[in-house]
Amino acid sequence: MVPSKPRRSAPKSAPGKASPRRRPKPVVEADASADVHRHRMSWRTGMFLVVIAIVLFAFLAPLNSALKQAQQIAALNNEIETTRAEVKSLEKKNENLKDPEYIKRKARADQYYVEKGKNAVIVTNQEAVDEESESDRTVRKQAWYLELLESIQEVGNTVEKS
Repeated sequence: MVPSKPRRSAPKSAPGKASPRRRPKPVVEADASADVHRHRMSWRTGMFLVVIAIVLFAFLAPLNSALKQAQQIAALNNEIETTRAEVKSLEKKNENLKDPEYIKRKARADQYYVEKGKNAVIVTNQEAVDEESESDRTVRKQAWYLELLESIQEVGNTVEKS
């Protein structure tokens, strides 16, 4: 047999031998610097938060522009609906303008046209007409032409005073 080199220490897990018992470390009160060290953020956590912040800022600008574009699209859709309603009313008006009876009614109402052989009466004081029709007609104190003459004289007097 070949002599072997002497071992400096026994194998840690030699068969049949139990591992040496370690004594528990005594409990020592932790100082304040140890608490601060525990609550510090690790380098990896800090980098992770920085990456998340960069990604959020990268997506905020496109998200903001997408929201603005959605609002613009909604406004344009409302404008389209309004324009369609205007087009429908103009088409209806155009159809009415092709009807001769409608044109006659509009000419009489707006332009005071009168058909041949008919007399036109324009009422300027509608309230007075309504009141007269409701109550009995009163008998005038004097003839209409005398009232007209008095009215003209009153107007002339007011003009001279001014």
